[in-house]
Amino acid sequence: MDAINPKFVLRNYMAQLAIDAANKDDFSIIKELHELLKTPYQEQPNSEKWYTKRPDWAREKIGCSMLSCSS
Repeated sequence: MDAINPKFVLRNYMAQLAIDAANKDDFSIIKELHELLKTPYQEQPNSEKWYTKRPDWAREKIGCSMLSCSS
């Protein structure tokens, strides 16, 4: 299962954190996520903070809580 299902997947709230930081000229989260997602199937002990459920603040934030498709 580990070879087929990645442990790390880019979630909307993760992208939103990166966008918010980049808007303040802080690109560290983008770089961190880029490195993380290069090897999403591997254990990455230093990146366990990204292997969690969506934080409470993201439950109500537009774009982080759910997606809809208009097509």
